[in-house]
Amino acid sequence: MSERSTFWLSHLSAIEAEGITTKAYAEREGLSPQALYQWRKRLVAGGRRSRAKLGGFVPIQIEPSMTARTGCTVMIGAQLRLECATLPGVDWLAALSAALSERGR
Repeated sequence: MSERSTFWLSHLSAIEAEGITTKAYAEREGLSPQALYQWRKRLVAGGRRSRAKLGGFVPIQIEPSMTARTGCTVMIGAQLRLECATLPGVDWLAALSAALSERGR
């Protein structure tokens, strides 16, 4: 790979790694956006980099975690620990807080 190709490839890789637009990167680095676009096209056409490695969308598969916890533990002072199997609603937590505040007065 020529020194020139390496120069442009390093900039294209930086754009990909930073996740910013080519235009924003070019402005920040004092480069021509058109030159970056031309080199991207040239390097992809030459087989130096796959299009996926230069940015874009790639398919992913997301699976729910088998160890996901949905419960919670509420500590009330040092003496009381309340464990819930599911996450209680906001209204329930607000009512609990209000009741404990009244009890503490």
